[in-house]
Amino acid sequence: MITSLRQLAPRMGAALFVSLFFFIPAHVAPVYVLTALMLLLSLFEGRFREKWTILRGDSLFWIFQAFFWIIPLSLLWTEDLAAGLKMLGRYGFFLLSPLYLLVARREHAGKCILVFLAGIAGAEVLAYYNWLQMHVVPEWPRGIRVQKEAEDTAPFVDHILYAPILAWAGYLAAYRFLFGEAGHRRGYGLLALATCGNLVFSGGRAGQMVFLALLAVLVFQRFAKRPALATLLSAALISALLAVSYVSNDYFRSRLDMAVEEIASIDNTVNTSTGLRLTFYANSVRLFTEHPLIGVGAGDFTREYARVHEQHSPGWLTTTNPHNQYLFVLTTTGLLGGAILLLTLFPPALWRRQGDKLDHLRIGLVVFIGVSCLFEDYLWRSNTSLLFVLFAVVLLGKPKPVPGGR
Repeated sequence: MITSLRQLAPRMGAALFVSLFFFIPAHVAPVYVLTALMLLLSLFEGRFREKWTILRGDSLFWIFQAFFWIIPLSLLWTEDLAAGLKMLGRYGFFLLSPLYLLVARREHAGKCILVFLAGIAGAEVLAYYNWLQMHVVPEWPRGIRVQKEAEDTAPFVDHILYAPILAWAGYLAAYRFLFGEAGHRRGYGLLALATCGNLVFSGGRAGQMVFLALLAVLVFQRFAKRPALATLLSAALISALLAVSYVSNDYFRSRLDMAVEEIASIDNTVNTSTGLRLTFYANSVRLFTEHPLIGVGAGDFTREYARVHEQHSPGWLTTTNPHNQYLFVLTTTGLLGGAILLLTLFPPALWRRQGDKLDHLRIGLVVFIGVSCLFEDYLWRSNTSLLFVLFAVVLLGKPKPVPGGR
């Protein structure tokens, strides 16, 4: 009986792992519960020596662990230990990645994508309802939506997290439309269009920029043997999408106009949204140049940034993070952390094409996370770090043997 249950444990763990993808656009609390169940199943299953052999042979295991443990290492030279420990907790999914690497199977990639898109479709239904209730039929009951900003229409997370997740979902749906099975392409095409529409009124400019980058990737993948045509088509599609969104959506137009106006008047105004971002970047670069080797430590960014801020931009608001993952890692952990971050975002598994149907998606994933991290500390935030870790272990983790040698 015990033997039979242990043989069943890998299948149960795999089913739980696939289910995690559904919660990426929602609250992550269920993910921790399901992960705890996966851990119990893995402990019950045993085979610890075999599992360690699998993990130590996977470069992604070492990279993700290095990315996590560089944070507690930096606590050795940080003064605000409490802030450092709080920051450490934000990278928890990288600590959990060995369990995901052991459970994930390359052949389950299709199921993982399908479950993720199902979760997105549900979130989009609620988001569209919220938009209609806010702008067309205000007499409808208030829908499920976050209460961070008045313009947010996303049901579970604010636009800062929701829009990049939408961008990745839009890419996957469009990819399935172009390259998937003929019988299901229409459904994926409709989901891709719905996702594009949701992106326009989501309010997340970072997610919109990420989607434009992924759209270009998609065009080049579709016309891989005709790069000149791909360049023209991607430029035309991006321009057309921007034009249609600008003309047809007041919210998108106001956000874009605001960004342009803020950049044009950056020398004459303070504390504008775009101006603040540029100020954060400039001061963070100054902070990095002061501590290039090991950074200021995971807990001291806020205090050290405030010091630099007082010297160079005293009339502006200060910040607790630079809203750029690259600068955040460089300022807190220095060049060593920066090198580990680059390996995390662009791991060796990407460098060698594996000749399977997932090569395109691997490129898409690293473009997604690499561009996203230009606009926010997305590996520091729960939903987007969960998205990256889960898809990375499926797409970039080393293929594993069938449990028990079967």
